[in-house]
Amino acid sequence: MTDIADRPEIAPELRLVPHAFRRTFGRPAEGVWYAPGVLNLLGGAVKVPAKWGAIVAGDRRDDGKLELVSVNRPTERAVLPSGEIPAWAAPVAGSSGGATLMCSVDLPQGSGLSAGEALRTAVGLALRDLAGNAYEEPETAELDLPGQRLLVVDTRIRRQEPQEERPYTPDTEDLGAALTAYHRAQDPDPEQDAVVRAALASGARGASMLVDPPGRPAVVLVDADLVPAVKRAITKAVEIPPRYLTIVPAPFRTEALR
Repeated sequence: MTDIADRPEIAPELRLVPHAFRRTFGRPAEGVWYAPGVLNLLGGAVKVPAKWGAIVAGDRRDDGKLELVSVNRPTERAVLPSGEIPAWAAPVAGSSGGATLMCSVDLPQGSGLSAGEALRTAVGLALRDLAGNAYEEPETAELDLPGQRLLVVDTRIRRQEPQEERPYTPDTEDLGAALTAYHRAQDPDPEQDAVVRAALASGARGASMLVDPPGRPAVVLVDADLVPAVKRAITKAVEIPPRYLTIVPAPFRTEALR
């Protein structure tokens, strides 16, 4: 059987991680698994997948331990169960199973797309297939937003103190109005508030802070043709130029290749 890392019909980004696994461990991976990042709107009441996410590749092991290695931080390995694990592996601290996995996450933590949730899902998929563990994919929204975009704004602000989230129950089916109402019910960071105010003033349908520690990101619902103008307004309103990710809502999709 051809090594997954050498199969030309597989997308390059999915071959990269099994290639790193082979380079590190000297053997081919049994499989590669992908899970998208998730945009948690309205305190998680609405979940929207993004095209960026987490990829893991690896094989099973017989000692019951879960070894995790990061493409981005190869010297910071984690072997579970363990009382000490590197920060990048914290989202999967509760996972268990006999496997060695090479991990890659193309989302910075705190950017607004729940990098930890993507990693946890990808690892769960791998353990399901390698060790026979049951795994349920998270439910995500089927949003019908023709001509609209969700603009994720990573303010690049990172803070150690947790951001508390106040209870909120949507009372409207208008997503833009619900986002703005959710934001006003919270205690946003000043940078998040500046993003929301600038977005609304420049014609966005709605906007809110996002809870994705340690970051202070925000999200904006905006007509596609207004995205450039809204970006300019937000960039002008804050001190640190943000990073932007534009999402066209689509069905949740994971991949498993063996």
